[in-house]
Formats: sequence, C-alpha cells, structure tokens
Amino acid sequence: MIDSSFYRKTSIDTWTGRNDGTDLAVQRWHQRVILVDLEKENLTALSAGQKGIALIGFSCDEGVRRNGGRVGAKDGPAHFRKACCNLPVHFAENAVFLDLGDVICPGQDMEGTQRSLARVVACALANGYQPFVIGGGHEVAYGHYSGINDFVQDHASADEKNIGIINFDAHFDLREPNENGTNSGTGFFQIANDCKSAGKPFRYMPVGIQLNSNTKYLFDTAAGLDVKHIPAEQFMVSRQEEIRLQTEEFIAGSTHIYLTICMDVFSSSFAPGVSAAAFSGLIPDAFFFACLKSVIASGKVISMDIAECNPVFDQDQRTAKLAAALAFSMIT
Repeated sequence: MIDSSFYRKTSIDTWTGRNDGTDLAVQRWHQRVILVDLEKENLTALSAGQKGIALIGFSCDEGVRRNGGRVGAKDGPAHFRKACCNLPVHFAENAVFLDLGDVICPGQDMEGTQRSLARVVACALANGYQPFVIGGGHEVAYGHYSGINDFVQDHASADEKNIGIINFDAHFDLREPNENGTNSGTGFFQIANDCKSAGKPFRYMPVGIQLNSNTKYLFDTAAGLDVKHIPAEQFMVSRQEEIRLQTEEFIAGSTHIYLTICMDVFSSSFAPGVSAAAFSGLIPDAFFFACLKSVIASGKVISMDIAECNPVFDQDQRTAKLAAALAFSMIT
C-alpha cells in the first residue's frame, strides 16, 4: 500500500499513560488507540454506522525549509501523540481509533511524501474512517487535499464533489512556486490551479489572516481567486454573528469540508512552537472553540489536520498540548 521509504510505523512505546482501569468511563486515549503497520496490514473497513478515526502523522518540514522558515516541525507528530496519551475517552464505545503511523520525507522528496500522504488519506476514507493528519509543515495541505479529492472523485456522485477548505491560519499560503519549487506556502495556490484545470470552483476560506504576515500581492491573489477571508483583528466575540453567517454560507455551498489548522494562527504566548510565530495571533478561548465546534457540527467535515507543530521552539509543551486540546475538541 505504501512505499517503505516514505513510511514509519508508530512504536508501541509511544502510547503510554495513566491507567485508571478498563471501564469505558475511565479510559484514556492510549488505552483505545490501535496501531496499524501499513507495510504489513490492510485497513479493515468499518461496519455500516460505525465511526472511526485514522490518525496519520506527516513527518515532513521540507516545505518549510524551502520557504525559509524554522525547521523542526517534522518531529511534531511524535510530540503531539505524547500530549494526547492521557486525554479522556469521550467517544462511543464501538468507535475505532487507529494510528496509521507516519508518512516521512526521505531526503528532500517533499512531492513524493505528499503523494504518499494522499494515498493513505484516500485509503482511510475508502474504508470509512475520518482521517486526522498531524504535521509537519503546512505543505501537508496539498497532499491531504489531493487524497480527499481522489476519494471524492472516485466515490461521490456528480453533484457531491464540491470540496470547501476552511483554514485557520495567519497566512494565505497562496504563494506561487519559486526557484526552489513548491513549499509550505504554496499549497492552496496549487489546489486553486488543480481546481481550474478540472473546471471546478476553488472554495477556500482562511480564518485569522494577519495583515502584517501577508504581502499586498497575496491579498490581491486572494481577491483574484474570489477568496473571502476573516482577518485576525475581526475574529472577536462582538462580531460573532457576522462570522457565523459567513461560515455557514461557506459550508452551505460545499458538499464536503476539509478543515485545517495551522498552529501559527495563535498568539505565540499560546503556541510558541511553530515555524513562523505570530505574537498577535488568535486566542484559543471559548469563542474560538465554539467556532471550531460549529464547523464540526455541520456534519460536512470529511477530513482534518493540524499543521506546524514545531517542538524545537516549543516551551513547556504548550503548542503540543494546545494541538492535543484542538484534536480532542475536533474528534470528540
């Protein structure tokens, strides 16, 4: 299923933690996770009506290196798993929680890593699982979307192939490839080009965009692609009704939602461990989590990821723990 040079299974020693017993009421994530070695095992399809999450690590930050950012996010999946071990189980007893291991980047072959991720994502979806990908640089977006799109094109009816992307991010990531090729900032530009080639609409709504983190050219690029964004300075409780309406309108126009969170959307006091820190980013408060849960509650989220967890620059595991809290909210 996967080229071994692009894959690493998760060690059984990774998922350890507190054990208060085996009863469902006291279980923690490390007690429920099932490790799958994709080099040796095939995924077992879920039964009708059964729910399942497939955790996939994206151990790559080659795109960040090409983009001139701070490398280290390739180790994000390992730190994320550790931060998740003791999370309490609040999902159904018959729900299946898999860890499919990491897609890795041999040398500088980011494109091969993205293709490998796409295959794993498409396979998880085909077997009934909702993928949850943890990065890694935000070059994860192009590989992740490609896998979702491959699945949707093969399995959805003609009128159910409209994929909308909601991206919580300080950056548009609509850069054009440079002399180093594609990178962590080109993912959504690549997706826009793929949509144009396929004659499909490019549906993209970034939330938390920072004026001081994007050039005027990127704002012009977004406008040219008809991208309606929510600026960071407008993401506040006093504008919650406007935000709710814009989000609901976007979701209504999509048959599937790909939800992605770049950890640099948050203020560096909450998420210092990222490739490009934003001192004045969003605050992960009750309002933020309410907005996140409203997207999940739409029932249209087909797949999710968290990008740019960089343990090299983390402090007291704050970024990893925030990523774990986000995952808990999104999965639960």
